[in-house]
Amino acid sequence: MGEVAILGLGAWSDRFADWAALLSGLRTGSWQSDAPLLPARLAPRERRRAPKPVRMAIEVMSQACAMAGREPDTVATVFSSAMGDMQITDYMCHALSVTPREISPTRFHNSVHNAPSGYWSIAIGSQAPASAVSAYRYTAPMALMEAAVQVLEEGLPVLVVTQEMAAPVPLKHTCPTDRDFAAALLLAPPDPATEPLASLIFEVRAASSEWPQLPPDLAGDFADHPGARLLPLLAHIATGAAGMPQRFSYPLSGRSSLDLEVCAGATNA
Repeated sequence: MGEVAILGLGAWSDRFADWAALLSGLRTGSWQSDAPLLPARLAPRERRRAPKPVRMAIEVMSQACAMAGREPDTVATVFSSAMGDMQITDYMCHALSVTPREISPTRFHNSVHNAPSGYWSIAIGSQAPASAVSAYRYTAPMALMEAAVQVLEEGLPVLVVTQEMAAPVPLKHTCPTDRDFAAALLLAPPDPATEPLASLIFEVRAASSEWPQLPPDLAGDFADHPGARLLPLLAHIATGAAGMPQRFSYPLSGRSSLDLEVCAGATNA
């Protein structure tokens, strides 16, 4: 069992542009229909070249660092996605079957799973450790556990990001996602001098569990969405009563679970 502090949060989908918009939507039931995505950390030229999953990840990572008041190049990162850039995967499979000599070098360059992590490190000039996690439907809790373990073992802040995009038709049977979603959490060792957004106690258990239920307003949009599995956790941090813990269990496999106890801080906005 271990405890980490959550110092910063970021969130983006076409329903909410940032953490404040997500918090507002959870409280009022009012959502955006086409939220903008303009990650300022990317130079205009790179922003034009970068595929949407890269822009999504960098946007929420920037939000989380800004909320925590941490310089981005001082934190380690754990990037995660169940399927990576499915639009590029679909393009490359089609191109290889029809015109294999005409594959776009730029799209091939962006096809690797950890492309967002690379763009982020270059954009902020970071030499901090960076890793990438993919575990299909278990990706989000696996990445959260990986980041929390790094915080405890290294004693340093770690930024964990999960993102998934709407699947193109050929891949919907594998990953039935209809909306883009990205979220980031900046985790750090507990510090009595710092008031966190929330505290997170975690433990791995050798038994399977059911997925936590999504907030009712978002259940229809993000059902079976690998990246949005963290929405119940985020919703509690956004709207939960300060000092009142909430317990969540996330399956890590068919025979193990990540048990979490989340306690929202006095300032959770």
